[in-house]
Amino acid sequence: MLLQVDPEEDPVLARALTSTVRDEWRPAADAMASARNWERRAYVVLTLAAAAAHRNVWLVKWLEARPDDRDAAAVQAAAQALAS
Repeated sequence: MLLQVDPEEDPVLARALTSTVRDEWRPAADAMASARNWERRAYVVLTLAAAAAHRNVWLVKWLEARPDDRDAAAVQAAAQALAS
């Protein structure tokens, strides 16, 4: 199941979610980089974590490409929390 984000209201996050289905991680990294305030960051992290709970290949690729990326680690931690 793909989460629904209105591409007109939130094109960056909508593109990131669509890309997770194609196992592409860079749009998710871009979405995280664009999240500058805490409320937005929490929303993006949890939305991407929910996507990773359904299909995590893109997240594994992101972590492999950038093992020290704090944004990827935040999404991974949230995904693990949602799974438990």
